[in-house]
Amino acid sequence: MTLLLDIAATAATVIILVFVFDSWRKKANHLPPGPPGLPILGNLLQIPATKQYVAFQNLGHIYGDITTLRVPGTTFMILNSRKAIFDLFDSRSSIYSDRPHLVMATELMGWDGVIVLSNNTPRFRNCRKLLRKGLGPSAVRSFVPFLNRQCAFYLRDLLERPHDFTDIFRRNSGAISMKIAYGYDGIAEDDELHDLAHKDHLYFMETTVLGVWFVDMFPILRHVPQWFPLAYFKRYSARAKPFILKCVNKPFEETKRHMRAGTAGASFTSMLLQHAQGDPEVEDCIKYSAVGILLGQIDTTRIVLSWFFMAMALYPEVQAKAQAEIDKVVGNERLPRIEDKDSLPYVFAVMKEVFRWQPPAKLVPHAVSKDDEYRGYFIPAKTMLIANIWAIMHDESVYHDADKFIPERFSEEGAPDCLDDAFGYGRRGCPGILVAQANVFVWMATTLATFDITKARDSRGNVIEPKVEDTPGAINGPLPFKVSVQPRSETAVDLIKRSVEQSKTMSERLEVFSLDE
Repeated sequence: MTLLLDIAATAATVIILVFVFDSWRKKANHLPPGPPGLPILGNLLQIPATKQYVAFQNLGHIYGDITTLRVPGTTFMILNSRKAIFDLFDSRSSIYSDRPHLVMATELMGWDGVIVLSNNTPRFRNCRKLLRKGLGPSAVRSFVPFLNRQCAFYLRDLLERPHDFTDIFRRNSGAISMKIAYGYDGIAEDDELHDLAHKDHLYFMETTVLGVWFVDMFPILRHVPQWFPLAYFKRYSARAKPFILKCVNKPFEETKRHMRAGTAGASFTSMLLQHAQGDPEVEDCIKYSAVGILLGQIDTTRIVLSWFFMAMALYPEVQAKAQAEIDKVVGNERLPRIEDKDSLPYVFAVMKEVFRWQPPAKLVPHAVSKDDEYRGYFIPAKTMLIANIWAIMHDESVYHDADKFIPERFSEEGAPDCLDDAFGYGRRGCPGILVAQANVFVWMATTLATFDITKARDSRGNVIEPKVEDTPGAINGPLPFKVSVQPRSETAVDLIKRSVEQSKTMSERLEVFSLDE
């Protein structure tokens, strides 16, 4: 009798397992459509090394706005329409706010505490809450005098070293990031913390590129010893990790030291630490959120401004129109300020068009935390979904002549706000969007007020055409290019020099701000 019961129970279990497997198989076979692939390799050979966003957009034209691709180790989906992205990342953000697990960046390099790489956990939500407080409207109002002041020094550097504009962007945006995050001043070439932050950022950019590191595709490789011939990623991380940990910890501890000494100015870190009450978990969130400000600010600002310089050289009529607006509204007795934004709608449209024309992050990955269904398609848990920001910014049904730089498109009735798309969706939206927009706007406006950006010429006087080609990676800046950067007039030179002298007399400290908003 017992034997019969055991057989019956076993048979029932097998039937249930077969039913479950068959149900899962049917669901798995009902993924969104995509191109056929090769055995083992899948679609790997169909994904180009550069401009993947264009290839993905073309696949969307064939297979629809949700396209499934398979590569060794994973299956992922491309979202090529704003509706699909919004429906999943925004409307269903409770389950579409995870990140693909990057073993190289998190486990081996030590970035596991940075929320941009974290899953949608309670810690992630707590850190997001801190970032919204420390970078909210009240904080931005506190930062405005400093951002306006820092612009004068940026213009001085541009006046003295116009050919080094990309390095000037990087160093000045780094100084702003360090000030906001830690209250730290320092932009000299030999400044230790600034140099540390720059190296840290380079490591971050190199190790967060999707599909580059074998250990991300085959996580079991993280267990191979460092001496193993193919374990280059282990040797790389062993060299880099000490720098990363130093960048995470040193400026944070410096801020705490200044707070104990009573010499700390207002900053994201100091203001939030005052309310942390010594809670180690909260302090850890503050520490990694602060370094996240550095990672999010330094290169993104450099890239956006680099594309802006290229656009002004390629579209001189846009530059002239923006300069005319500034001359009329602001005049030439002072520099434009952040507070002038509402009075300079065309300049603001130029800023929007830079983000639309060349979004700094053209492909943005999320992951789904549990099985889901959308439009009748099955989306398995842990699937990576990549929002093709480039595709929606270059959707001809929304933006006519999308490859051209046309700021006037944003004065049209019903024009979408591309900044919503450029700064992310749902719980993954950039918490520093207000600071970033204010900073980029004032840099663009002051540049237009004081400089002419034109195509460069070679030694024979021939025009050098800038090529609209970008670098591969998690964020996409232009390949190195040359432009001519000249002051608009002697009046502009005098204005820059006068603004620098005035800025030297201003307080270097950020104003204390409220965390209530």
